[in-house]
Amino acid sequence: MIKIPHNRAIELLEKRLSDLYSADVKAWQNRTLIDLQAIFGRGSSQANAIMLQSTLHYNDLDKIAEIKRTFRETLQGYIEYIKDFHIIGKEQIELSEQEFKEKYSDLLTKWNNLVPEYNQLLEDQEKLHKDYNTALNEINILEDKLAQKDNIGESIKILFLGASPINEDRLRIDEEVRNIENGLKLASLRDRFELKSEWAVTTKTLQQAMLDEKPTIVQFSGHGHNGGIALEDSLGNSKLIDNNALGSLFELFSDKVQCVFLNSCYSESQAREISKHIPYVIGMKDSVPDATAIAFSVGFYAALGAGKDIEFAYKLGLVGIKLEGIGGSDIPILLG
Repeated sequence: MIKIPHNRAIELLEKRLSDLYSADVKAWQNRTLIDLQAIFGRGSSQANAIMLQSTLHYNDLDKIAEIKRTFRETLQGYIEYIKDFHIIGKEQIELSEQEFKEKYSDLLTKWNNLVPEYNQLLEDQEKLHKDYNTALNEINILEDKLAQKDNIGESIKILFLGASPINEDRLRIDEEVRNIENGLKLASLRDRFELKSEWAVTTKTLQQAMLDEKPTIVQFSGHGHNGGIALEDSLGNSKLIDNNALGSLFELFSDKVQCVFLNSCYSESQAREISKHIPYVIGMKDSVPDATAIAFSVGFYAALGAGKDIEFAYKLGLVGIKLEGIGGSDIPILLG
C-alpha cells in the first residue's frame, strides 16, 4: 500500500533517478531507502529490494555501473507501478468487478516481474487481493447498510452500566466496555452510535443516567441473582435490585428504550419482567463466565455496528462465544 500522495511519491523517485549517476552509490542507496520507506512502509519488499543490493565494489567500475543500472530499472519500475496504481484507484468506482480484477491481475503481473523476492510477494498477494475487493465494494456495502431498516432507529445511544461491589467477586467489566468501544469505533456505521458508560452504579446514578442519556439500548454488566441484579450502595457494597423494581423502572422509559441487555448471572427472571415493557431483552439463564460474557458482547455490538437488527446481533453474539472456543453459548436468551 502506498502511504503518501501518488504525485509526491513519483516526484521523490524521479529525483532519485536524476541523482543516481552524480552521487556516491552507497549514499544514494541510503537516501533512496528512506524515500521508499516513506512511500511503501518500513520493512516493505520495495524498500528491502533496494537495501539488499550490495554496493561494496569500490574498485570495479563495471560492477558499479551494473549496480546503478539495476537501481535505475528498479526505480523506473516502481514509478510505473505507482502510476498504474493511481489510475486503477480513480477507475475503481466506474469499473465492474470483473474489469477491476483484470486490471488488478495486469498490475500483479508487472509487479511480479519487477520484485526479485517473488516468494514473499506471493505471500502478500492474498492480503492485497482482499484489500482491493474491499475498496471496490465499499460504497455498495455502505449504501446497503444505510438502507437497512432495523428496529432501533436512526440514532442509537448505548448506556453501559457497570457495577462490581467490593463484597462480590471482581468482574472484568473494564475489559468488556473497552472491547465494545473499540468495536464500535471500527464499525461501518460508527457515526450512528454513541456509547455512554456509568461505573459503580447505585440506585441514584441509575435513575439519573436514564433521565440524562435517554438511551436506545441499556446494558448492565455485573453480578446477578435469581431475585435481581446487584448495584452498589454508598459504601460500595452489594445492593440487590429486585425484578419488580427493574420492570417498573423500564416501564417509565419504554417510549425510548428498544433493547435491554443484562450481562449478569441468572438474569432470565429479570429479563422476563422487563420484557413486559421493552421490545427486546437479553438475559442469562445461568451463571456466565467473564470470557463468555465478553465474547457475546463483542459479537452483539459488532453486528449492530454493521447495521444488523437485534435478532441477528443476538445470534452473532452466540457465534462469537463458539468462535472463541469457550463454553456458554446456550446461556444468553433473547426475549421479544
